[in-house]
Amino acid sequence: MLIRFTVENFLSFNQRIDFNMIASNEANLNHHIIKGKSENDIDLLRTSIIYGTNASGKSNLIKAMAFARHFIVNGVPKNENIEIHHFKLDKRQQPSRFEFEFRYQSKQYAYGFVIDKKQVNEEWLFEIGHQSEVSIFERSQNGIRFNFAYDLLSKIAKQELLYEANHTRKNLLFLTNCKEREIEQFEMIYKWFDEVLNIILPTSKPVNIAIQTHTDFKMFFSHILKSFDLGINQISFDTINFEKTTQIPETIKEKVRKNFPYGENKAYFVPTSEFFVIEEDSAGQLKASKLTTNRSDEDNDLVAFEISEESDGTQRLIDFIPMLIGLSQGKVFVVDEIESSLHALLIKKLFDFMLNSQIYVNMESQLIATTHEIFLLDVKKLFRKDEIWFIKKRHNRESRLYSLAYAEVDNLDLMKGYINGRFGAIPFISNIKELGWET
Repeated sequence: MLIRFTVENFLSFNQRIDFNMIASNEANLNHHIIKGKSENDIDLLRTSIIYGTNASGKSNLIKAMAFARHFIVNGVPKNENIEIHHFKLDKRQQPSRFEFEFRYQSKQYAYGFVIDKKQVNEEWLFEIGHQSEVSIFERSQNGIRFNFAYDLLSKIAKQELLYEANHTRKNLLFLTNCKEREIEQFEMIYKWFDEVLNIILPTSKPVNIAIQTHTDFKMFFSHILKSFDLGINQISFDTINFEKTTQIPETIKEKVRKNFPYGENKAYFVPTSEFFVIEEDSAGQLKASKLTTNRSDEDNDLVAFEISEESDGTQRLIDFIPMLIGLSQGKVFVVDEIESSLHALLIKKLFDFMLNSQIYVNMESQLIATTHEIFLLDVKKLFRKDEIWFIKKRHNRESRLYSLAYAEVDNLDLMKGYINGRFGAIPFISNIKELGWET
């Protein structure tokens, strides 16, 4: 789970900003809180929404997370510059700083780095608690210092770790190098960024995700259809030849072949222009099943539709099916412009489903999204105040982020205040009409 993300000197962020999922003392909608399992654990929120005008910087917050995640997971080629985008209006041209605090496998960590276009200036990993932190490693331009007394490092040969540290390229993170060199002590830290943290931009393709079985997916999908009332009576799957079909890109086929099966997960959901579930047949060969929807005609007979024939809104909601599955697996999803192609009421149902469905009640999963939708500004029934953030640009064009957690507002004042620009984050005017207010 994400605890906190901080960024400094990146895109429209100049001074350090702090976005966190830490629950306040607010006595409302307590089922939105995932309680820490020990006194050292922090109580965290399941969801958060971020508002801002166009060009306020709310998308830049998601881009900052996406950049940091990509740099951690993929690194950069040897001898190439790091494509970092500093805050251009500060003439000092300082390095950029990123840090994630997160909970994973019952422990809490802080991992971060400071970079410029040429090199990694600093990098660190700590285990953290309410009132304590233990250094695991700290990197500076003088080298990497390890805490070999820490349990994570106690089973690795000291000289091996020092060798890898000394041979980590200047433009590469040590954590990324450990993954490339298969140093398993840091695999779970890398895994959180690679597998748990998922970032969806408006231009992103739907997420590929591993699932347990074809049947599990069909049951899950059917449950969602009932919850969202899309007019779809049922879904079905038509088996096609996995190797011969041109509807699944070869890059995805190769990834499936390389990684199949996925531990306990025996099937793989692949959204392209259509949607497929890939699994093994009785002979151990990969097969693909193509998803179709079925609706009733005037004679109550079922008519099959391909996904590409569905409305944009239905297709966009189906795009989110892997996310809803991922949330049932304890993943973290960060979505920029969640309202894209989705009606406001469907977005509200999406959050309500995630927050109240029994599927997620015991899952340490989170959904974070940027939006313009005023329908979601409901601090009595849908969200807590500490789940709502606003972002705006200051006179010097830098973005600042602040939480509603400690503001004295009721539900009606919040909506009106947002519309009137009180929070520096004015929505699309077209949405005002949907409230049914007299103007």
